[in-house]
Amino acid sequence: MIRPWRLLPLLALLTASAASIPAAARADDVAEASAHFRKGSALYQQRQWRAAIAEFEAAYRLKPHGAIHFNVARCREQLEEWPGALRSYTDYLREVPDARDRAAVRATIGRIEARLAAAGVQALLVYTDPPGAEVRIDGRPRGTTPFHLTLPPGPYALALALEGYAPVEQAVEVGASASRVVEVVLRPGAAPASAPPAAATGPASQGAAAALPPPEPARPDLSAPAPAAPVPLTPAPQARPSRHRVYTWVAAGAAVAALAAGVLYGQAAERKRDALVDGTPHDDAASLARDARSKARTANVLYGIAGAAGAAGVTLFFVEGTF
Repeated sequence: MIRPWRLLPLLALLTASAASIPAAARADDVAEASAHFRKGSALYQQRQWRAAIAEFEAAYRLKPHGAIHFNVARCREQLEEWPGALRSYTDYLREVPDARDRAAVRATIGRIEARLAAAGVQALLVYTDPPGAEVRIDGRPRGTTPFHLTLPPGPYALALALEGYAPVEQAVEVGASASRVVEVVLRPGAAPASAPPAAATGPASQGAAAALPPPEPARPDLSAPAPAAPVPLTPAPQARPSRHRVYTWVAAGAAVAALAAGVLYGQAAERKRDALVDGTPHDDAASLARDARSKARTANVLYGIAGAAGAAGVTLFFVEGTF
């Protein structure tokens, strides 16, 4: 009989992913993305975290949705890759702004920030719209956006450059207790000749183990300066809210209900078996044994139903987005 605790990681992944995804992807991409997602979930259950990450990322490339970042973050936590986990959780909250587990995820981010603080570093995360901008820190090329790096606390000179857009230069302060998120809307073409310097924004979140406060309604970003001077910050565009998927939620609800019922029947069967082997004589031992077997069979049937409903929910998660 399947023990309930072994299903908890899969249930968490299905619940986090039971949200709508953008439409307008070709049907073959949807099918392939769904296959990668299912394989990633199976590898997660097998504790093959690195392979699961590769499958989830392949699914995201074919059919992007922020919920997949949550799955990647869970894998990176298991691998104790704390900066990468923090980045993936941040990506999840940016792309799914109405996530029901937002407070819990922010609390997890806080715990990861506390780990980094104990090591004497903190995370700097840089996002640009459009992405792909070259990132220089203190004049040194470090990668392209979206970008993350751990640095000792202190001030840094951040420069962003993308062909066809005005360059951005800004001083950023990396704090000791919380990660620093910079979001930049790049402006096409050249910037004005001069502009007043902008004040650095505060940390993205507090480095506490408790649930963190929600972000400000409009998080400031860097905007494009002239080549020689920075310009004031401007708000970043907000992600569009996701659409509800009726059939996906019906399948997910059926999976949860069947799983819960299976757990109850499984526990009842275990109690019956325990009564048979506790060393106490029983006049109705045969009846207890039959009852235990019956409840165990019922529990396994319910687990099968939960698995089928969960698989249907994953498929609907991708299919409904094409309508």
